[in-house]
Amino acid sequence: MVLLCAASACGGSSRPRDVRASVRDGAVEVSWDAAPLIVVHRVQLVDLDSGKPASDAMIVRGARAVIPGIASGVVVEAVPGGRATGVVGAGAQGGSGSAWQVFAPWDFRGGTLSADFAELAVGERLAVLVVNFGGQDQAQAEVTVDGAGDPGTAMAVAPQRDWPSAAAVPGLHEVLRAREAALALEPAAPAEALQAGPRGSFCVVRGLDFSRHVRKPATLAASTAHAEIYLDDDDLGEYEGPEVQTLVSAFEDRVWPAMVSAFGPPGDVDGNGKLLVLLTHELGAHLNGGWLIGYFGNADLLQARDDSADCSDGGSNHGEIVYLNDLRGGQANGYAAQDLLASVYPATLAHELQHLLNFERRCVEQPCDGPEEVWINEALSKVAEDLAGFGWNSSGGRAEGSAYLGRPAGTLRGYDGRSLTQWEGDPIGNYQGVHSFLRLFTDRKGSDLVARVAFGAGGVQGLEEALGVPLPYAMAQWASALLLSNEVDARYSYSGAGWSPLHDRLRHLDTRSPGRLSLRRDGIAAVLSGPGLDSPARITVRSRSETPPYVVVARTSATLPAR
Repeated sequence: MVLLCAASACGGSSRPRDVRASVRDGAVEVSWDAAPLIVVHRVQLVDLDSGKPASDAMIVRGARAVIPGIASGVVVEAVPGGRATGVVGAGAQGGSGSAWQVFAPWDFRGGTLSADFAELAVGERLAVLVVNFGGQDQAQAEVTVDGAGDPGTAMAVAPQRDWPSAAAVPGLHEVLRAREAALALEPAAPAEALQAGPRGSFCVVRGLDFSRHVRKPATLAASTAHAEIYLDDDDLGEYEGPEVQTLVSAFEDRVWPAMVSAFGPPGDVDGNGKLLVLLTHELGAHLNGGWLIGYFGNADLLQARDDSADCSDGGSNHGEIVYLNDLRGGQANGYAAQDLLASVYPATLAHELQHLLNFERRCVEQPCDGPEEVWINEALSKVAEDLAGFGWNSSGGRAEGSAYLGRPAGTLRGYDGRSLTQWEGDPIGNYQGVHSFLRLFTDRKGSDLVARVAFGAGGVQGLEEALGVPLPYAMAQWASALLLSNEVDARYSYSGAGWSPLHDRLRHLDTRSPGRLSLRRDGIAAVLSGPGLDSPARITVRSRSETPPYVVVARTSATLPAR
């Protein structure tokens, strides 16, 4: 069965499950699975965009209700007990013909869903956004449109290029996160003081091979109010004093204030009151076809310091520390030294500092069942880059976002080539996907959203609680914004000065003509019809999957380019 959503509020085992709701004959039919021994429920329609009630509450004995009225959501609350918030599908009767509708998986009949429009004007198109929430990977679907003209020739897919990423490349962070999910279950070692000085030595993993650490002597290049920046002694010839000062200024002026304002200050397991930063070539020039710019490791917060000469006792430096690659490695991958120190490295520090703060709050200051889900954690870190003035504030960051709105082939994919939640390490398809998702809701709900997500219950439940809507509905809003943000009568739009209007600052979304689709699990696809013919129109979606997709159908201007 399809689980509509995790709870958007509280509740344990008494919480209703598998809430399904659809419009039928001007009312909303609701059904759910009641928890054992729970007979009485309170049911109420809600507007998911505003959070406001859309009907009077109804007390129901059993697990079914028909509520007069129409709304986008419904809340079912056990009495006594927990509650669940669900999406109201537009139904199996063809929908309302309105400007924006969401059809749910249970609105399909015999594998077919229809959306009918009494008239589609010449100046209109129909957009179909297919949201494969909870569906199988590579699920097949087909979209057909009757009553519209030729959708136009789709734009050719641009040749793939290698888009540099300030966060990760395929396969690198995945090695790290898989190893460290198990570390989260370990009890944290007691704090121990670190003696600061002009010289130091650190245990470093070569190329993320955690089977072996090496001890690296390092020299203190800069000591600031909030950081100690060390350079691998083997790399000292790469740096000049003024160059390192560029990184220092960016960290103190932009990264630290933004991160502390959004997430609070880090702990202090090494007693020095500062973040440690080590720049070393040991991260590797080329790994798995890419380049690792920097990382944070959970073991450095959890495990006691390894003081052995050869780092054979676990390899922990037991401190709040971020590792960055060296200048020569960055230059070998196409970056200028000034760009690395002024923007790439500071953006990476913001990204990794969010990971550090997230793990420290969740699994060091208290016991935990594991770190935050990778896709949510990476979304937070990508928005952290924005908060520090990097990310989509920069032309390079917007170029990565633009690539996501297309459909490049190969190892780097666009919006319909990757899942939102299933992580494959794609700097475009995964990182820019989660970035664009959380960026939309941060624009709409304010920058304090990231803290509510970071320090909430965690996982999808915590995300839904922070967003105030079930995840499939949030994905419908996000897909709609990618296609229609800042267009005339757009329902959902990005608003940040650096990236809106979205289609001017980045680009329009590449859509598909009606036809067959292959869908990623928790992925999206976008289809655009031709112009209307001043006649009735019908959208038909066919799916043979056990869990059909959610389908958003929106009326939009015919001036929206078919790409």
